[in-house]
Amino acid sequence: MTTRRGFLLGAGAGAAGVAVGAAGGVLVAGEDDAVRRRATARAEQRFLEAGGAADEGEGVARLGTRRVVWNATVTEPIAAITFDDGPTPEYTPRILDALDRAGVTATFNVMGWNGTHHPEVLREVVAAGHEIGNHTWDHRDLTTLTQQETREELVRCKDEIESLLGQPFTSFRPPRGELTGYALRIAAELGYDTFIWSVTRGPGDKKEVPEIGDYMGQTVAAGDVLGLHDGIGRGTFDPQAAFAVALAQRRELEVEALPSALQQITDRGITLISANRLLERSVPEPVGGSVPPVPDGN
Repeated sequence: MTTRRGFLLGAGAGAAGVAVGAAGGVLVAGEDDAVRRRATARAEQRFLEAGGAADEGEGVARLGTRRVVWNATVTEPIAAITFDDGPTPEYTPRILDALDRAGVTATFNVMGWNGTHHPEVLREVVAAGHEIGNHTWDHRDLTTLTQQETREELVRCKDEIESLLGQPFTSFRPPRGELTGYALRIAAELGYDTFIWSVTRGPGDKKEVPEIGDYMGQTVAAGDVLGLHDGIGRGTFDPQAAFAVALAQRRELEVEALPSALQQITDRGITLISANRLLERSVPEPVGGSVPPVPDGN
């Protein structure tokens, strides 16, 4: 007798002989059978774990409209600046000083574990008038988590930081910009728009402070979301690991380059503001058309 599991596994292995992969390559019959079988088995497992409701969501979900933002459409020379993974005593106070000297208000996307371990630094962020966003409890890769684990990552960060500050988060930034549909659902339940980014500190081969400052200073355009850091994410829990040491070196370069970048962006006539303020001052994206480019002040 053919079992449901046997049927599904057979269907996975017996799919069309030639298919186009996500990267545009051609998959030849037999080459990806093992991968397909594992994916099919996992899909069946998740279907059964969800009591047959894996494709039905989680009951009624009248969550309104929440946005995923890479950059915004604007009619004035403004852009957002954001910082992820903090707060930390190594980077956050220096960033706050640079922002204060430049007269800039930013969004700090708080890693909950760091916030509870450095509450005095987090309070400095809020006292300076900056927004705070939810960056999960401990920076785990959301694409590897179950629904319950995903919910715990966002809700624990929310509960512990709001209890500490008495102030709500304004938005959500997923670790490394990696998202799942369920993470978006939880963000919507908590009332968050989700911010990714359109500009960073530049390619990883930029290892000199002046070139990093120049890259940010000359690349940021009206409507952009500049994504920077005041911590090292998962490296927090193993700071001597090779990847954590490399991240710390990158963060140090970012922080040192920040004052020059802020000055160059200001000199080009662009005002940097927090992420939610950028969204508040944006305009709806046109359908089938484009908004004329905003002068950068030069």
